[in-house]
Amino acid sequence: MLTEQAQLYSSLGQQRRAITLLCGENQNNGTCSQDSAIEIARQHSDKLGEVAAWGSLGNAHRLQGEYKQAIQDFKRSDEIAKGVDNQTYVVSNLNGLANTYASLAKRNQRHAEFASEVSDNKAAQKLQQYTVGYDNQAVEYFEQSLNLARTQNDRVNELRSLVGLVRLYDRQHPHDPDIVNNTLQQALVVLEQLPDSRDKAYTAIQLANLLQLVNQKNKSVTTDPATQCLKSESLPKSIELLNKAVAINQKIQYREGESFAKGRLGHIYECRQDYQQAINLTQQALIGTVADENLYLWTWQVGRLFRATGRLQEAINFYEKSIDSLKNIRGELILQQRDLQFDFRDNVEPVYRELLELRLEQTNNFIRESDIQHNLESILPIIDELRLAELQNYLGNNCDLALIKKPVPLVGKNTAVLSSIILKERLAIILTLADGDQKFKSKVFWVPVKSQEVKDVINDLRTKLEKRSDLENTYKARAQQVYDWFIRPFISDLEKEKIETLVFIQDGILRSIPIAALFDGKQFLIEKYAIAFAPALTLTNPQQSNPQKLHVLAFGLTQSATVETDAGSKNFEPLTQVKSELKAITTSLPKSKGLLDQDFTPERLQQELEKNTYPIIHLATHGKFGIDDRETFLVTGKKVAVNRQKSLPSEIYNETLTLNDLYQLINTSHGQNKPIELLTLTACETAIGSDRETLGLAGIAIQAGSQSAIASLWKVDDAATAQLIAKFYQSWHSGMSKAKALQKAQIAWLQKHQQQLESHPGYWAPFILIGNWL
Repeated sequence: MLTEQAQLYSSLGQQRRAITLLCGENQNNGTCSQDSAIEIARQHSDKLGEVAAWGSLGNAHRLQGEYKQAIQDFKRSDEIAKGVDNQTYVVSNLNGLANTYASLAKRNQRHAEFASEVSDNKAAQKLQQYTVGYDNQAVEYFEQSLNLARTQNDRVNELRSLVGLVRLYDRQHPHDPDIVNNTLQQALVVLEQLPDSRDKAYTAIQLANLLQLVNQKNKSVTTDPATQCLKSESLPKSIELLNKAVAINQKIQYREGESFAKGRLGHIYECRQDYQQAINLTQQALIGTVADENLYLWTWQVGRLFRATGRLQEAINFYEKSIDSLKNIRGELILQQRDLQFDFRDNVEPVYRELLELRLEQTNNFIRESDIQHNLESILPIIDELRLAELQNYLGNNCDLALIKKPVPLVGKNTAVLSSIILKERLAIILTLADGDQKFKSKVFWVPVKSQEVKDVINDLRTKLEKRSDLENTYKARAQQVYDWFIRPFISDLEKEKIETLVFIQDGILRSIPIAALFDGKQFLIEKYAIAFAPALTLTNPQQSNPQKLHVLAFGLTQSATVETDAGSKNFEPLTQVKSELKAITTSLPKSKGLLDQDFTPERLQQELEKNTYPIIHLATHGKFGIDDRETFLVTGKKVAVNRQKSLPSEIYNETLTLNDLYQLINTSHGQNKPIELLTLTACETAIGSDRETLGLAGIAIQAGSQSAIASLWKVDDAATAQLIAKFYQSWHSGMSKAKALQKAQIAWLQKHQQQLESHPGYWAPFILIGNWL
């Protein structure tokens, strides 16, 4: 019964609850808790019960994105199933293993694409090799499953194996359509032999999608045909399959499935620009839809269709309904199925962006100032929802975001908020200022640059800013160009309101540059304004600190380090100035404590936090921000031995702290009632060109339960880091806000190094403040 219950939770997307029922909260080397399904089955020598529970656990771990653990679970289930000669479970486990390796291949393929985007060709090549290996392993398991299912005359698992093989063969043999279409035809034949059921109807829908995908004219496109329009020769056959799915669902009286098939049909007619038929089908889909995960798709689809036919206000209404549905399912859709995490860009993000574009365009049509303000007031929460959705997608389901109801613009009349939205054809910048009694006013400025140009300009600026040896200061032209986008249109407003602090809520690639380095032709932006970044309006709670109670728990790594990653081992150079950095901090702030190298371990960090309350945690170590929270880590001084092959000696690696590790460690030892004022990370790095890696900078503060964070966008000169951070702490301790303390430290560096190489932004600009700036 526990296994059945776990499977139901798993089907609802609640994988953690399923895992707890099957094995307990902390599975360790195959040992589960006494009251778990697996342990109960084991105690009563119930081999089939154990097989089912291990297989269900493997499926839950797979959907959670914990692929290595899933493989172990499926193999454990498979071993017991073979021992009792239960071929049905053997087939099921082979399918589970195949799907897990296919998910691993997909994840690695995405990683390889990101590595290529940021010109890390070595990592991209290594990741691509892993992808091919995982694909081959998935094919091998699917083929074993297929052969065994056929010997058992198991049509259901035969069809599952064939469907799995279609996509894999398409990836492996892009120039050999015969093998792909032959497998597809076999799947269609088996489909006809099955009795009508929900599974049969959904498989028909899946095959309709696969037909479009494998027979599309542009083989480089890998997006989901459920939300994207593909130029495919198979649309008539896809329509036939979707109509079959409608008929099956009508026959078995499954309305949700009938609506789903009609919604997919509506999308095909949308792609064919037969808008009236598309609207009719999609509205029929809406009538029978109850589940929010489908409701968001069909309301979004109606919104797109009304937009295409010029019914703009109706389009806006349906987009807003779609976002309301997304709010209800953010946990299930965006978080739970981690192997679908990167589909967020195709299947979730566009809903917000398309609505924002419609609402922003509306602003241009209003004449009365009150109408403009009312419209902009409704736009800011949508921007916030998009930022929250992005962060939760990045962080996964390892933490809950604590939302703040107090809007940022109402905090301090000398503060301005600048929000950016990158659209396909232009860039929107929204300035928000306090306006008297608990009110605020906003205005929007359109920059006529396409999204690709924004990316090119920002990457070029970032590359030039990182190059500290640039004697000719080639960054200045780009820094001035971006200044003209963000600041110049609002100069009179900022001066009139006597603004002192600028808070940026940035979009995408814009998060990857330090705004402090923008240049007006005479001076840097930091020389005029204190600057901070907020991940979202409702995630920032600006509260003044008590500077007299500030003390630091600091850990540092001075030695060289090597860590193990998916793309192989990664080496880090020694940080020779970290010792002096920690000494300067502990000298400046009384009751502070600094620990180095072998004392920098997760266990020691936990011990120190359990003994004392530290408002500031400072980690002077290498940090790598990846494309999701599992690829983001900090390097500790603890060494671990890894032995891949018994015939070879063990390899020594530094242990890493992932975002989730840090979150769990701080929350269990520091306590929820003692929030961290500031988490400081020095010697960190994000990659040029990635709009996901910079999400980690905001994410790490939120995940660690910190009100704010200071981190570097790229690896900074050791000596500069020590001096800048020491000056920051001194200024903050004297009573300044964090934003102004960082501003003072950066200005002091510039004044000290006038006309010298060290005045280059590469030395001082990459340190950014995220979150509470007071």
